[in-house]
Amino acid sequence: MVRSATAQRHAVNVSQEASRSPLRVVLHSIGASALGAALLCGAAVPAAAQDAADRTAEFSALLQEASDRTNGLTQQQFYLCQQQAQIASLRERIAEARGSDAQAELRPILNNMIAGLERVMTSDLPFAVEQRFALLDDLRDDMRSPDASIPDGFRRALDLYAAEVELGLSVGSYTGNNPVEPGGRYQACLADPMSARCALSDEQRDQLASVENRPGVDATDVIEDFNGSNQLPDGNYIHYGRLALFYLERDSSVGYRYNMDSKAWEPISNSELLGLRQNVRIARGESAVSTMTVPIQVGERGADAS
Repeated sequence: MVRSATAQRHAVNVSQEASRSPLRVVLHSIGASALGAALLCGAAVPAAAQDAADRTAEFSALLQEASDRTNGLTQQQFYLCQQQAQIASLRERIAEARGSDAQAELRPILNNMIAGLERVMTSDLPFAVEQRFALLDDLRDDMRSPDASIPDGFRRALDLYAAEVELGLSVGSYTGNNPVEPGGRYQACLADPMSARCALSDEQRDQLASVENRPGVDATDVIEDFNGSNQLPDGNYIHYGRLALFYLERDSSVGYRYNMDSKAWEPISNSELLGLRQNVRIARGESAVSTMTVPIQVGERGADAS
């Protein structure tokens, strides 16, 4: 009877443990019995019991690792849900920013940027006036449309700001007519297309010669076409950032400096013409880069700067 009661209690304990982890209970029961018997008898631990204990420990470690990974996955899913909520919030804000109310609020800011650009360009040295103001006028005209894209307008305005900053930091040269007596080269070509003042290129002279035997067409028509397509500029302009602006006649016979105080063009001396011609060649990439010596006026006083 004692053995029976003890066996029943042992069976109940095993049954309760099995409800939690059958494999762990079986291994634990086998290992505990063998280990207990060995310890009571003062004998060595059997190999089978030691192997069961090792497997029990390994299984417990695997269960803990699975639990840790499950917890880590749960945290990642939580963070992912938070990020998805933030993305949804940002998309909603972007959609609201594209609405008519936001457009109406941003349009005055863009208009102020355009007006600011115009003030700077109007009060600036008059270099590359046609090209610079053409871009500004195009932007202003496009933004007058109620369907104009405000983000695109901001991008174009910022591009213009960047271009103006770059112009102020660089030396540039371009062709154009004499600022005091424009069209001198054109008049010289009308008078004598082969003159040094006309200075036609070889290609232009070939075009002129090709019409000599064509009825109803003469050299004047060709010269008119050259002038209409801006192929007969009087000379070259060169600006040194926003410090100075000069003009040099094509044959280097005449040169002018723009005076910001008087807003007028002033002739330069013969000694300055040689240096100006070299600077123009450097700026146009026709000569090797070297140090430029520039006569710059500061207020009512003049100073040479390199």
